[in-house]
Amino acid sequence: TVKGRGRSALYEKELEVKRLVHDKLIERLDLRRKDIVPLTDDDLRNRAKTVVEQIILDFRWEIPVELDRDKLIKQVLDEALGLGSLEELLSDEEVSEIMVNSYDMIYAERKGKLTLTDLRFSSERAVLGAIERILAPIGRRIDESSPLVDARLKDGSRVNAVIRPLALRGPCITI
Repeated sequence: TVKGRGRSALYEKELEVKRLVHDKLIERLDLRRKDIVPLTDDDLRNRAKTVVEQIILDFRWEIPVELDRDKLIKQVLDEALGLGSLEELLSDEEVSEIMVNSYDMIYAERKGKLTLTDLRFSSERAVLGAIERILAPIGRRIDESSPLVDARLKDGSRVNAVIRPLALRGPCITI
């Protein structure tokens, strides 16, 4: 487990592997294709899981044996189809606030105490993807000309997102 900015070789390799698998998933699944649109969320997740499992098999020599394959699959699917590392925190009843200060710095508030988690996104692009998935159902957008947005999740939780140029260290989210 890595806390803060101190990075081990395994941490760096894990990020590299997550980026590789995520990029290959997007490339192979091509989420813009028309045959994806009629799929239910479960069908899409199952199709994506099959693709991720094949990618991991194809790149097995580049993935350290220390990395938990099941955890890697879940993290890549959450990042590609959900809200990434935030999924775990959103499902935790004790978490009252989530703050993403950069792709690799995620804080959670539990019982009034704010702590740095060991969760992280694979890249700034992954954080942007999560923001876009939050905004898409409500018809909102965020871009360079409008780099700040307030919204709500399906459960009513308030969301504030900021991107460059206002967010100097990359996309930020507060839930």
